[in-house]
Amino acid sequence: MRHSILLLVGFCLAAVSVIPLAAADLANGRCQKEIENEIAKVTIPPERVKGTQIVNVYDSNGVGGGRIDRVEGWVSFNDCKGNLVVVVDRNCQAEQSYTTYQCRIPGVKNF
Repeated sequence: MRHSILLLVGFCLAAVSVIPLAAADLANGRCQKEIENEIAKVTIPPERVKGTQIVNVYDSNGVGGGRIDRVEGWVSFNDCKGNLVVVVDRNCQAEQSYTTYQCRIPGVKNF
């Protein structure tokens, strides 16, 4: 019984690590400071932001599942379907920013 509870607790802790990060929790992600800096370059009213998430994107050429190829910061919105995506390389250097689907931000490419 105790072993089952420990397994359940371990599973729950592992599951928590994949929950999207709240805006205040961007600090828990890799390259967070660089992603925050890129987001700050565009004007987004705080009430427009629904949530944020930092995602490690892995290449498939490495041993053991690959290595981090790039990191993406995703911002979702309350007023449109789509996201702002901020892409940095594995060394946290900014590569590009763009919006998706219906979301638009002046001066940012949309796909």
